[in-house]
Amino acid sequence: MANAWLAHVKATMKKHKGMKFKQILKMAKKTYKKSGKSSPGKSRRRKRRRTKKKKGRKKSRRRRRRRKR
Repeated sequence: MANAWLAHVKATMKKHKGMKFKQILKMAKKTYKKSGKSSPGKSRRRKRRRTKKKKGRKKSRRRRRRRKR
């Protein structure tokens, strides 16, 4: 089956033919109820920590750009 939200929006569209999509989304938002459980086996991803960039790196890139021109 498709996404539960999309199925709900499609059902709302069928009930209210001729309305603008933006209005249908607003109506569907009011009547939609989320299911209690999320899909099993999926977990949230953690954000990676970024390492600090080296100070000399920007200068070398600028030099490369100048050489190409």
